[in-house]
Amino acid sequence: MSMAVDRSLWSTRLALDFAGTYPCPRCAKGRVGRGSHEVVVLEPVHSARLHNDDEWDPDWVEEAFTAVLVCDNSACGEIVAVSGRAYVDQVEDYGPNGESWTRDYVTVLKPSSMFPAPPLFPISKQFPKTVQAELRLAFQLYWADLSASTSRLRTSLERVLDERGVPRAANGDDGKLNRLSLFARIDRFEKNSEDSDSAESMNALRIVGNLGTHGDDVAEGDYFNLLDVYEDALLDIYEEKKRKLKAKKLSLIALKDQ
Repeated sequence: MSMAVDRSLWSTRLALDFAGTYPCPRCAKGRVGRGSHEVVVLEPVHSARLHNDDEWDPDWVEEAFTAVLVCDNSACGEIVAVSGRAYVDQVEDYGPNGESWTRDYVTVLKPSSMFPAPPLFPISKQFPKTVQAELRLAFQLYWADLSASTSRLRTSLERVLDERGVPRAANGDDGKLNRLSLFARIDRFEKNSEDSDSAESMNALRIVGNLGTHGDDVAEGDYFNLLDVYEDALLDIYEEKKRKLKAKKLSLIALKDQ
């Protein structure tokens, strides 16, 4: 079974001097981090011009930033490019009795892109290549559009069903070939595999994925709960399948000693 995705690692708000590291998207062994590389923050002319306004306030500032993360695995050294917007946030420190006693402004980074994107959960080599590709796209979209990322996870589920031999279309009562809904495909998967747990996880992804596909907002908490459920389902389908095949191989090999 998998570990739950660490929500704190995937914050979309970073400090200017952030020192967090992420799983390497290439080698999956190392961690990518900023190290000694500086974050470059630039303010466009239209924002800088407003500093001359008598009513100017620090939270008017609009900036952009770039940074690079490097894998600490010496045999890999992958480079991840990070970019997004930077803004000024007000921070207050409170005295022992709760009164506000200091006020300061800090620069906050909001990444909109990490490329190649670190995986939010490990992508097993046992997953089909088509599923792996969709997961990487989903993890890349996480930084830009949570709903679009969720929709891409839903697409990865379609690829799982493709790989498991579940048809995309079937003859209807009228004899015509009709496209099967994702719900119908999951139902067929459950009947063919007798894997009700995975089918239940798939339906959870289908429901949340529908929100993303239809342009509705997906809550961050729901998104991460979905990742936990979906990762477990994928591991059950593909890792368990591998373990069962290995057991069969060992039983066949043992025949030579009989």
